[in-house]
Amino acid sequence: MNTIFQLCELAAYFLEALICYFFIQLFFPEKAKGKLSFFLLSGVLLLTLQLADSLHVYPFLVTLWFVFYICMTTVLIFHVDVFYAVSLVSFYILCVYIIDFFCISVMGVFLKNQQFAQMVIAQLSQWRLVYQAADKLLLTGAYFLARKAFRRELAYNPRMMFLTSGLGLCGVGFLSWLTIQETSLHALFGWSMCIILLFLIYFLLLFYSKYVGEQKQRIALEMKEQMIDREYGLMVRQQREQEELSHDMKNHLLVLSSMIGEGKMTEAQTYLERMGEPLRQLEMMVWTGNPVLDVLLNNARNSAAKKKIRFTIQADALTLGDMEDRETCSLFSNLLDNAVEAADRVEKGDRWITVKMRKAGDMVFIELSNSMTGRPSVKDNRLVTTKREGTGHGLGLKSAERVVERYGGSLVCEYGDGVFTVLVSFLEGLRDLS
Repeated sequence: MNTIFQLCELAAYFLEALICYFFIQLFFPEKAKGKLSFFLLSGVLLLTLQLADSLHVYPFLVTLWFVFYICMTTVLIFHVDVFYAVSLVSFYILCVYIIDFFCISVMGVFLKNQQFAQMVIAQLSQWRLVYQAADKLLLTGAYFLARKAFRRELAYNPRMMFLTSGLGLCGVGFLSWLTIQETSLHALFGWSMCIILLFLIYFLLLFYSKYVGEQKQRIALEMKEQMIDREYGLMVRQQREQEELSHDMKNHLLVLSSMIGEGKMTEAQTYLERMGEPLRQLEMMVWTGNPVLDVLLNNARNSAAKKKIRFTIQADALTLGDMEDRETCSLFSNLLDNAVEAADRVEKGDRWITVKMRKAGDMVFIELSNSMTGRPSVKDNRLVTTKREGTGHGLGLKSAERVVERYGGSLVCEYGDGVFTVLVSFLEGLRDLS
Protein backbone atom coordinates (compact mmCIF):
# COMPACT_ATOMS: atom_id res chain seq x y z
CA MET A 1 0.00 0.00 0.00
CA ASN A 2 2.89 2.34 0.82
CA THR A 3 4.21 1.85 -2.71
CA ILE A 4 0.89 3.07 -4.14
CA PHE A 5 0.95 6.09 -1.83
CA GLN A 6 4.51 6.96 -2.86
CA LEU A 7 3.71 6.58 -6.57
CA CYS A 8 0.75 8.92 -6.16
CA GLU A 9 2.97 11.45 -4.37
CA LEU A 10 5.48 11.35 -7.21
CA ALA A 11 2.70 11.68 -9.79
CA ALA A 12 1.42 14.76 -7.93
CA TYR A 13 4.91 16.34 -7.98
CA PHE A 14 5.26 15.51 -11.68
CA LEU A 15 1.92 17.13 -12.51
CA GLU A 16 2.75 20.26 -10.50
CA ALA A 17 6.06 20.67 -12.33
CA LEU A 18 4.49 20.01 -15.73
CA ILE A 19 1.67 22.51 -15.20
CA CYS A 20 4.24 25.06 -14.01
CA TYR A 21 6.08 24.86 -17.35
CA PHE A 22 2.83 25.15 -19.29
CA PHE A 23 1.79 28.09 -17.09
CA ILE A 24 5.05 29.92 -17.86
CA GLN A 25 4.58 29.20 -21.57
CA LEU A 26 1.44 31.38 -21.46
CA PHE A 27 3.78 34.35 -21.03
CA PHE A 28 6.34 33.27 -23.65
CA PRO A 29 4.43 31.20 -26.26
CA GLU A 30 7.00 31.63 -29.04
CA LYS A 31 10.12 30.91 -26.98
CA ALA A 32 9.51 27.30 -25.96
CA LYS A 33 11.23 24.62 -28.05
CA GLY A 34 8.46 22.03 -28.00
CA LYS A 35 6.38 20.56 -25.22
CA LEU A 36 8.37 17.33 -25.03
CA SER A 37 11.05 19.17 -23.06
CA PHE A 38 8.45 19.96 -20.38
CA PHE A 39 7.78 16.25 -19.84
CA LEU A 40 11.49 15.36 -19.86
CA LEU A 41 12.43 18.06 -17.36
CA SER A 42 9.51 17.15 -15.12
CA GLY A 43 10.68 13.54 -15.22
CA VAL A 44 14.24 14.53 -14.24
CA LEU A 45 12.86 16.62 -11.38
CA LEU A 46 10.83 13.62 -10.26
CA LEU A 47 13.97 11.47 -10.06
CA THR A 48 15.76 14.07 -7.93
CA LEU A 49 12.76 14.32 -5.60
CA GLN A 50 12.67 10.54 -5.24
CA LEU A 51 16.37 10.60 -4.37
CA ALA A 52 15.75 13.33 -1.79
CA ASP A 53 12.94 11.25 -0.27
CA SER A 54 15.19 8.20 0.03
CA LEU A 55 17.80 10.36 1.80
CA HIS A 56 15.10 11.78 4.14
CA VAL A 57 15.86 15.37 3.16
CA TYR A 58 13.93 18.00 5.14
CA PRO A 59 10.66 18.88 3.26
CA PHE A 60 11.43 22.61 3.27
CA LEU A 61 14.71 21.95 1.43
CA VAL A 62 12.84 19.76 -1.07
CA THR A 63 10.47 22.66 -1.78
CA LEU A 64 13.42 25.03 -2.25
CA TRP A 65 15.02 22.58 -4.69
CA PHE A 66 11.72 22.33 -6.59
CA VAL A 67 11.61 26.14 -6.98
CA PHE A 68 15.31 26.42 -7.88
CA TYR A 69 15.10 23.64 -10.49
CA ILE A 70 12.01 25.11 -12.17
CA CYS A 71 13.56 28.61 -12.21
CA MET A 72 16.85 27.50 -13.75
CA THR A 73 15.23 25.30 -16.39
CA THR A 74 12.82 28.13 -17.22
CA VAL A 75 15.79 30.39 -17.92
CA LEU A 76 17.28 27.75 -20.22
CA ILE A 77 14.08 26.83 -22.08
CA PHE A 78 12.50 30.24 -22.53
CA HIS A 79 15.72 32.33 -22.65
CA VAL A 80 14.45 34.83 -20.09
CA ASP A 81 16.08 36.77 -17.29
CA VAL A 82 16.47 34.98 -13.93
CA PHE A 83 14.29 37.58 -12.22
CA TYR A 84 11.50 36.97 -14.74
CA ALA A 85 11.70 33.25 -14.04
CA VAL A 86 11.72 33.72 -10.26
CA SER A 87 8.74 36.11 -10.36
CA LEU A 88 6.64 33.68 -12.43
CA VAL A 89 7.59 30.55 -10.49
CA SER A 90 6.99 32.26 -7.14
CA PHE A 91 3.54 33.34 -8.32
CA TYR A 92 2.81 29.80 -9.46
CA ILE A 93 3.91 28.43 -6.05
CA LEU A 94 1.58 30.95 -4.40
CA CYS A 95 -1.33 29.69 -6.52
CA VAL A 96 -0.45 26.06 -5.71
CA TYR A 97 -0.38 26.73 -1.95
CA ILE A 98 -3.71 28.54 -2.06
CA ILE A 99 -5.37 25.74 -4.03
CA ASP A 100 -3.78 23.09 -1.75
CA PHE A 101 -5.06 24.57 1.49
CA PHE A 102 -8.40 25.55 -0.02
CA CYS A 103 -8.98 21.86 -0.83
CA ILE A 104 -7.81 20.84 2.65
CA SER A 105 -10.17 23.37 4.28
CA VAL A 106 -13.16 22.30 2.18
CA MET A 107 -12.61 18.63 2.97
CA GLY A 108 -11.90 19.30 6.66
CA VAL A 109 -15.08 21.33 7.09
CA PHE A 110 -17.12 18.80 5.10
CA LEU A 111 -15.82 15.92 7.27
CA LYS A 112 -16.09 18.04 10.45
CA ASN A 113 -12.51 17.12 11.28
CA GLN A 114 -10.51 20.04 12.72
CA GLN A 115 -7.27 18.03 12.53
CA PHE A 116 -7.77 17.13 8.88
CA ALA A 117 -4.85 19.33 7.72
CA GLN A 118 -2.49 17.66 10.17
CA MET A 119 -3.72 14.23 9.08
CA VAL A 120 -3.22 14.67 5.31
CA ILE A 121 0.10 16.52 5.65
CA ALA A 122 1.77 14.29 8.25
CA GLN A 123 0.90 10.84 6.96
CA LEU A 124 0.16 8.88 3.81
CA SER A 125 -3.44 7.72 3.83
CA GLN A 126 -6.48 7.18 1.65
CA TRP A 127 -7.78 10.63 2.59
CA ARG A 128 -4.50 12.11 1.39
CA LEU A 129 -5.03 10.35 -1.96
CA VAL A 130 -8.52 11.83 -2.20
CA TYR A 131 -7.17 15.26 -1.29
CA GLN A 132 -4.34 14.98 -3.86
CA ALA A 133 -6.78 13.97 -6.60
CA ALA A 134 -9.16 16.86 -5.86
CA ASP A 135 -6.29 19.31 -5.48
CA LYS A 136 -4.57 18.44 -8.76
CA LEU A 137 -7.90 18.39 -10.59
CA LEU A 138 -8.57 21.93 -9.38
CA LEU A 139 -5.02 23.03 -10.32
CA THR A 140 -5.39 21.56 -13.81
CA GLY A 141 -8.77 23.25 -14.23
CA ALA A 142 -7.30 26.59 -13.17
CA TYR A 143 -4.54 26.25 -15.79
CA PHE A 144 -6.97 25.43 -18.62
CA LEU A 145 -9.17 28.34 -17.56
CA ALA A 146 -6.17 30.67 -17.77
CA ARG A 147 -5.08 29.23 -21.13
CA LYS A 148 -8.53 29.70 -22.60
CA ALA A 149 -8.71 33.33 -21.48
CA PHE A 150 -5.16 34.21 -22.49
CA ARG A 151 -4.99 32.98 -26.07
CA ARG A 152 -2.24 35.40 -26.94
CA GLU A 153 1.03 36.23 -25.24
CA LEU A 154 0.52 37.54 -21.71
CA ALA A 155 2.04 40.84 -20.66
CA TYR A 156 3.00 41.39 -17.05
CA ASN A 157 5.25 43.45 -14.78
CA PRO A 158 7.82 41.10 -13.18
CA ARG A 159 8.49 43.45 -10.24
CA MET A 160 4.81 43.70 -9.39
CA MET A 161 4.44 39.94 -9.84
CA PHE A 162 7.39 39.26 -7.52
CA LEU A 163 6.13 41.73 -4.90
CA THR A 164 2.63 40.24 -5.04
CA SER A 165 4.03 36.73 -4.73
CA GLY A 166 6.33 37.66 -1.82
CA LEU A 167 3.59 39.35 0.19
CA GLY A 168 1.13 36.64 -0.77
CA LEU A 169 3.43 33.83 0.37
CA CYS A 170 3.92 35.57 3.73
CA GLY A 171 0.16 35.82 4.21
CA VAL A 172 -0.41 32.28 2.94
CA GLY A 173 2.29 30.97 5.29
CA PHE A 174 0.54 32.46 8.30
CA LEU A 175 -2.89 31.28 7.15
CA SER A 176 -1.60 27.77 6.45
CA TRP A 177 -0.16 27.62 10.01
CA LEU A 178 -3.60 28.55 11.39
CA THR A 179 -5.24 25.91 9.17
CA ILE A 180 -2.88 23.20 10.38
CA GLN A 181 -3.70 24.13 13.97
CA GLU A 182 -7.45 24.00 13.33
CA THR A 183 -9.23 23.23 10.06
CA SER A 184 -12.40 25.24 10.59
CA LEU A 185 -14.93 27.47 8.85
CA HIS A 186 -12.72 30.45 9.65
CA ALA A 187 -9.84 28.82 7.76
CA LEU A 188 -12.13 27.99 4.85
CA PHE A 189 -13.32 31.60 4.74
CA GLY A 190 -9.70 32.81 4.66
CA TRP A 191 -8.76 30.49 1.81
CA SER A 192 -11.94 31.41 -0.07
CA MET A 193 -10.84 35.05 0.12
CA CYS A 194 -7.46 34.00 -1.28
CA ILE A 195 -9.19 32.28 -4.21
CA ILE A 196 -11.16 35.46 -4.85
CA LEU A 197 -7.91 37.46 -4.77
CA LEU A 198 -6.43 35.06 -7.32
CA PHE A 199 -9.40 35.72 -9.59
CA LEU A 200 -8.86 39.46 -9.15
CA ILE A 201 -5.19 39.07 -10.12
CA TYR A 202 -6.34 36.90 -13.04
CA PHE A 203 -8.62 39.68 -14.34
CA LEU A 204 -5.97 42.34 -13.71
CA LEU A 205 -3.55 40.33 -15.84
CA LEU A 206 -6.21 40.04 -18.51
CA PHE A 207 -6.88 43.78 -18.60
CA TYR A 208 -3.19 44.66 -18.36
CA SER A 209 -2.36 42.35 -21.27
CA LYS A 210 -5.18 43.86 -23.31
CA TYR A 211 -3.97 47.37 -22.49
CA VAL A 212 -0.37 46.56 -23.46
CA GLY A 213 -1.59 44.88 -26.66
CA GLU A 214 -3.65 47.93 -27.61
CA GLN A 215 -0.71 50.23 -26.91
CA LYS A 216 1.56 48.13 -29.12
CA GLN A 217 -1.09 48.11 -31.84
CA ARG A 218 -1.53 51.87 -31.60
CA ILE A 219 2.22 52.43 -31.93
CA ALA A 220 2.35 50.00 -34.86
CA LEU A 221 -0.51 51.84 -36.58
CA GLU A 222 1.26 55.15 -36.07
CA MET A 223 4.42 53.68 -37.58
CA LYS A 224 2.33 52.33 -40.47
CA GLU A 225 0.81 55.77 -41.05
CA GLN A 226 4.28 57.36 -40.97
CA MET A 227 5.46 54.79 -43.49
CA ILE A 228 2.47 55.59 -45.72
CA ASP A 229 3.23 59.31 -45.44
CA ARG A 230 6.81 58.64 -46.55
CA GLU A 231 5.55 56.44 -49.38
CA TYR A 232 3.06 59.14 -50.39
CA GLY A 233 5.84 61.74 -50.44
CA LEU A 234 8.00 59.44 -52.55
CA MET A 235 5.10 58.82 -54.90
CA VAL A 236 4.49 62.56 -55.33
CA ARG A 237 8.17 63.10 -56.12
CA GLN A 238 8.11 60.24 -58.63
CA GLN A 239 5.04 61.70 -60.28
CA ARG A 240 6.68 65.14 -60.50
CA GLU A 241 9.83 63.61 -61.96
CA GLN A 242 7.72 61.76 -64.54
CA GLU A 243 6.11 65.03 -65.59
CA GLU A 244 9.51 66.74 -65.83
CA LEU A 245 10.90 63.85 -67.87
CA SER A 246 7.89 63.96 -70.19
CA HIS A 247 8.45 67.68 -70.71
CA ASP A 248 12.17 67.19 -71.35
CA MET A 249 11.42 64.35 -73.75
CA LYS A 250 9.61 66.74 -76.08
CA ASN A 251 12.79 68.80 -76.38
CA HIS A 252 14.87 65.64 -76.89
CA LEU A 253 12.57 64.56 -79.72
CA LEU A 254 12.93 67.97 -81.39
CA VAL A 255 16.73 67.65 -81.21
CA LEU A 256 16.60 64.11 -82.65
CA SER A 257 14.25 65.20 -85.42
CA SER A 258 16.62 68.01 -86.32
CA MET A 259 19.66 65.68 -86.41
CA ILE A 260 17.88 63.14 -88.59
CA GLY A 261 16.66 65.89 -90.91
CA GLU A 262 20.23 67.07 -91.34
CA GLY A 263 21.44 63.52 -91.99
CA LYS A 264 23.51 63.33 -88.81
CA MET A 265 22.61 59.70 -88.17
CA THR A 266 25.70 58.83 -86.06
CA GLU A 267 25.17 61.82 -83.78
CA ALA A 268 21.47 60.95 -83.51
CA GLN A 269 22.27 57.36 -82.52
CA THR A 270 24.76 58.54 -79.86
CA TYR A 271 22.23 61.04 -78.54
CA LEU A 272 19.56 58.33 -78.40
CA GLU A 273 21.85 56.00 -76.43
CA ARG A 274 22.45 58.75 -73.87
CA MET A 275 18.68 59.02 -73.46
CA GLY A 276 18.42 55.35 -72.42
CA GLU A 277 18.06 55.99 -68.68
CA PRO A 278 15.38 58.72 -68.99
CA LEU A 279 13.48 56.46 -71.40
CA ARG A 280 13.55 53.59 -68.90
CA GLN A 281 12.20 55.91 -66.22
CA LEU A 282 9.22 56.65 -68.46
CA GLU A 283 8.28 52.97 -68.72
CA MET A 284 5.52 53.35 -66.12
CA MET A 285 2.34 51.66 -67.31
CA VAL A 286 -1.00 53.45 -67.14
CA TRP A 287 -3.60 51.03 -65.78
CA THR A 288 -6.48 53.08 -64.40
CA GLY A 289 -5.77 56.66 -65.40
CA ASN A 290 -5.57 57.58 -61.71
CA PRO A 291 -1.98 58.88 -61.29
CA VAL A 292 -1.66 57.91 -57.62
CA LEU A 293 -3.09 54.43 -58.11
CA ASP A 294 -0.99 53.79 -61.23
CA VAL A 295 2.21 54.71 -59.38
CA LEU A 296 1.30 52.31 -56.55
CA LEU A 297 0.47 49.51 -59.00
CA ASN A 298 3.73 49.99 -60.88
CA ASN A 299 5.77 50.09 -57.66
CA ALA A 300 4.08 46.89 -56.45
CA ARG A 301 4.66 45.22 -59.81
CA ASN A 302 8.35 46.16 -59.74
CA SER A 303 8.69 44.96 -56.14
CA ALA A 304 7.03 41.65 -57.05
CA ALA A 305 9.29 41.23 -60.09
CA LYS A 306 12.39 41.60 -57.89
CA LYS A 307 11.04 38.84 -55.64
CA LYS A 308 10.14 36.67 -58.66
CA ILE A 309 6.40 36.91 -58.00
CA ARG A 310 4.06 36.80 -61.00
CA PHE A 311 1.99 40.01 -60.96
CA THR A 312 -1.16 40.34 -63.10
CA ILE A 313 -3.29 43.49 -63.42
CA GLN A 314 -6.73 43.67 -65.05
CA ALA A 315 -8.12 47.18 -64.65
CA ASP A 316 -10.71 49.50 -66.14
CA ALA A 317 -10.26 53.25 -66.33
CA LEU A 318 -11.02 54.18 -62.75
CA THR A 319 -11.93 57.35 -60.90
CA LEU A 320 -12.08 57.32 -57.12
CA GLY A 321 -14.42 60.25 -56.67
CA ASP A 322 -13.57 62.51 -53.76
CA MET A 323 -11.06 60.11 -52.20
CA GLU A 324 -7.96 62.10 -51.26
CA ASP A 325 -4.62 61.07 -52.72
CA ARG A 326 -3.25 60.34 -49.23
CA GLU A 327 -6.15 57.98 -48.51
CA THR A 328 -5.80 56.34 -51.92
CA CYS A 329 -2.19 55.71 -50.98
CA SER A 330 -3.18 54.37 -47.54
CA LEU A 331 -5.81 52.00 -48.95
CA PHE A 332 -3.93 50.51 -51.88
CA SER A 333 -0.40 50.55 -50.46
CA ASN A 334 -1.62 48.52 -47.47
CA LEU A 335 -3.40 45.98 -49.66
CA LEU A 336 -0.56 45.70 -52.18
CA ASP A 337 2.18 45.55 -49.51
CA ASN A 338 0.30 42.77 -47.70
CA ALA A 339 -0.08 40.82 -50.94
CA VAL A 340 3.61 41.09 -51.84
CA GLU A 341 4.69 40.10 -48.30
CA ALA A 342 2.32 37.10 -48.22
CA ALA A 343 3.31 35.84 -51.68
CA ASP A 344 6.98 36.27 -50.83
CA ARG A 345 6.55 33.91 -47.84
CA VAL A 346 5.51 31.10 -50.22
CA GLU A 347 8.71 29.05 -50.52
CA LYS A 348 7.42 26.24 -52.73
CA GLY A 349 4.92 26.35 -55.56
CA ASP A 350 3.47 29.23 -57.54
CA ARG A 351 4.06 32.76 -56.22
CA TRP A 352 1.55 35.14 -57.71
CA ILE A 353 -0.61 38.25 -57.24
CA THR A 354 -3.67 39.20 -59.27
CA VAL A 355 -5.33 42.62 -59.15
CA LYS A 356 -8.74 43.18 -60.76
CA MET A 357 -10.41 46.61 -60.84
CA ARG A 358 -13.80 46.99 -62.47
CA LYS A 359 -16.19 49.92 -62.81
CA ALA A 360 -19.89 49.65 -63.71
CA GLY A 361 -21.64 53.00 -63.64
CA ASP A 362 -20.95 54.48 -60.22
CA MET A 363 -20.12 51.08 -58.75
CA VAL A 364 -16.47 50.14 -58.18
CA PHE A 365 -15.24 46.58 -57.55
CA ILE A 366 -11.68 45.73 -56.55
CA GLU A 367 -10.39 42.18 -56.09
CA LEU A 368 -6.83 41.51 -54.93
CA SER A 369 -5.71 37.87 -54.64
CA ASN A 370 -2.36 36.36 -53.76
CA SER A 371 -0.80 32.99 -53.04
CA MET A 372 -0.11 32.31 -49.38
CA THR A 373 1.26 29.67 -47.05
CA GLY A 374 -0.60 28.41 -43.98
CA ARG A 375 -3.68 30.16 -42.64
CA PRO A 376 -4.01 33.72 -41.31
CA SER A 377 -4.61 34.19 -37.58
CA VAL A 378 -8.22 35.01 -36.71
CA LYS A 379 -9.58 36.37 -33.43
CA ASP A 380 -13.20 37.44 -32.86
CA ASN A 381 -13.88 36.93 -36.60
CA ARG A 382 -11.14 39.43 -37.46
CA LEU A 383 -7.70 38.88 -38.92
CA VAL A 384 -4.82 39.62 -36.58
CA THR A 385 -1.20 40.25 -37.43
CA THR A 386 1.09 37.24 -37.54
CA LYS A 387 4.20 39.27 -36.81
CA ARG A 388 5.47 39.96 -33.32
CA GLU A 389 6.29 43.57 -34.17
CA GLY A 390 2.65 44.07 -35.10
CA THR A 391 2.93 45.12 -38.74
CA GLY A 392 1.37 42.14 -40.51
CA HIS A 393 -1.84 41.51 -42.48
CA GLY A 394 -4.14 42.42 -39.60
CA LEU A 395 -2.99 46.02 -39.07
CA GLY A 396 -2.70 46.79 -42.78
CA LEU A 397 -6.23 45.54 -43.39
CA LYS A 398 -7.51 47.57 -40.45
CA SER A 399 -6.11 50.77 -41.99
CA ALA A 400 -7.54 49.85 -45.40
CA GLU A 401 -10.93 49.01 -43.89
CA ARG A 402 -11.07 52.39 -42.17
CA VAL A 403 -10.63 54.18 -45.51
CA VAL A 404 -13.17 51.95 -47.29
CA GLU A 405 -15.81 52.51 -44.60
CA ARG A 406 -15.29 56.26 -44.71
CA TYR A 407 -16.35 56.25 -48.37
CA GLY A 408 -19.35 53.96 -47.93
CA GLY A 409 -17.74 50.76 -49.15
CA SER A 410 -17.18 47.28 -47.76
CA LEU A 411 -14.05 45.16 -47.39
CA VAL A 412 -14.29 41.37 -47.19
CA CYS A 413 -11.47 38.83 -46.81
CA GLU A 414 -11.59 35.26 -48.07
CA TYR A 415 -8.92 32.58 -47.71
CA GLY A 416 -8.49 28.91 -48.43
CA ASP A 417 -6.52 26.45 -50.58
CA GLY A 418 -3.42 28.62 -50.43
CA VAL A 419 -5.19 31.75 -51.73
CA PHE A 420 -5.94 34.98 -49.86
CA THR A 421 -8.43 37.40 -51.45
CA VAL A 422 -9.53 40.89 -50.48
CA LEU A 423 -12.78 42.14 -52.03
CA VAL A 424 -13.49 45.88 -51.90
CA SER A 425 -16.78 47.17 -53.28
CA PHE A 426 -18.45 50.57 -53.48
CA LEU A 427 -21.96 49.67 -54.61
CA GLU A 428 -23.22 53.26 -54.51
CA GLY A 429 -20.03 54.89 -55.66
CA LEU A 430 -17.54 56.64 -53.40
CA ARG A 431 -19.32 58.90 -50.91
CA ASP A 432 -17.40 60.67 -48.14
CA LEU A 433 -19.36 59.76 -44.99
CA SER A 434 -17.01 61.46 -42.51
